[in-house]
Amino acid sequence: MTAITARRTGGGKKIRDRQRLAHLMAGVALVAYVYVPGGPSAALEAAVRWVILPVLAGSGVLMWQWPKVRRWARKQGRRS
Repeated sequence: MTAITARRTGGGKKIRDRQRLAHLMAGVALVAYVYVPGGPSAALEAAVRWVILPVLAGSGVLMWQWPKVRRWARKQGRRS
Protein backbone atom coordinates (compact mmCIF):
# COMPACT_ATOMS: atom_id res chain seq x y z
CA MET A 1 0.00 0.00 0.00
CA THR A 2 1.42 3.33 -0.97
CA ALA A 3 1.51 6.30 1.37
CA ILE A 4 -1.15 8.10 -0.70
CA THR A 5 -3.49 5.10 -0.63
CA ALA A 6 -2.91 4.62 3.10
CA ARG A 7 -3.86 8.24 3.80
CA ARG A 8 -6.94 8.08 1.59
CA THR A 9 -8.36 4.83 3.03
CA GLY A 10 -7.14 5.26 6.58
CA GLY A 11 -4.67 2.39 6.54
CA GLY A 12 -5.09 -1.34 6.91
CA LYS A 13 -5.94 -1.35 10.61
CA LYS A 14 -8.75 1.18 10.19
CA ILE A 15 -10.19 -0.78 7.28
CA ARG A 16 -10.13 -4.01 9.28
CA ASP A 17 -11.70 -2.26 12.27
CA ARG A 18 -14.53 -0.93 10.06
CA GLN A 19 -15.10 -4.37 8.56
CA ARG A 20 -15.23 -5.98 11.99
CA LEU A 21 -17.63 -3.32 13.25
CA ALA A 22 -20.00 -3.85 10.30
CA HIS A 23 -19.78 -7.60 10.79
CA LEU A 24 -20.52 -7.34 14.51
CA MET A 25 -23.42 -4.93 13.99
CA ALA A 26 -24.98 -7.31 11.48
CA GLY A 27 -24.50 -10.16 13.96
CA VAL A 28 -26.25 -8.18 16.70
CA ALA A 29 -29.18 -7.49 14.37
CA LEU A 30 -29.37 -11.19 13.56
CA VAL A 31 -29.42 -12.11 17.25
CA ALA A 32 -32.19 -9.55 17.81
CA TYR A 33 -34.13 -11.13 14.94
CA VAL A 34 -33.86 -14.60 16.43
CA TYR A 35 -34.53 -13.70 20.07
CA VAL A 36 -37.08 -10.85 19.82
CA PRO A 37 -40.12 -11.70 21.93
CA GLY A 38 -43.36 -12.18 20.02
CA GLY A 39 -41.65 -12.81 16.69
CA PRO A 40 -40.00 -10.36 14.35
CA SER A 41 -41.91 -7.62 12.55
CA ALA A 42 -42.23 -7.70 8.77
CA ALA A 43 -39.74 -4.84 8.43
CA LEU A 44 -37.13 -6.58 10.58
CA GLU A 45 -37.69 -9.82 8.72
CA ALA A 46 -37.17 -8.11 5.35
CA ALA A 47 -34.08 -6.25 6.62
CA VAL A 48 -32.52 -9.46 7.90
CA ARG A 49 -33.33 -11.39 4.74
CA TRP A 50 -32.24 -8.81 2.14
CA VAL A 51 -29.62 -6.63 3.89
CA ILE A 52 -28.20 -8.04 7.12
CA LEU A 53 -27.51 -11.65 6.12
CA PRO A 54 -25.80 -10.69 2.83
CA VAL A 55 -23.70 -8.05 4.65
CA LEU A 56 -22.81 -10.55 7.35
CA ALA A 57 -21.80 -13.22 4.82
CA GLY A 58 -19.94 -10.76 2.61
CA SER A 59 -17.98 -9.12 5.41
CA GLY A 60 -17.07 -12.51 6.87
CA VAL A 61 -15.77 -13.81 3.54
CA LEU A 62 -13.96 -10.53 2.88
CA MET A 63 -12.17 -10.63 6.25
CA TRP A 64 -11.33 -14.29 5.71
CA GLN A 65 -10.02 -13.90 2.16
CA TRP A 66 -8.61 -10.35 2.38
CA PRO A 67 -4.99 -11.25 1.41
CA LYS A 68 -6.20 -13.02 -1.76
CA VAL A 69 -8.54 -10.14 -2.64
CA ARG A 70 -5.72 -7.64 -2.21
CA ARG A 71 -3.35 -9.67 -4.41
CA TRP A 72 -6.05 -9.98 -7.08
CA ALA A 73 -6.71 -6.21 -6.97
CA ARG A 74 -3.00 -5.44 -7.35
CA LYS A 75 -2.77 -7.77 -10.31
CA GLN A 76 -5.80 -6.10 -11.92
CA GLY A 77 -4.28 -2.66 -11.32
CA ARG A 78 -1.10 -3.59 -13.15
CA ARG A 79 -3.03 -4.72 -16.23
CA SER A 80 -4.68 -1.32 -16.73
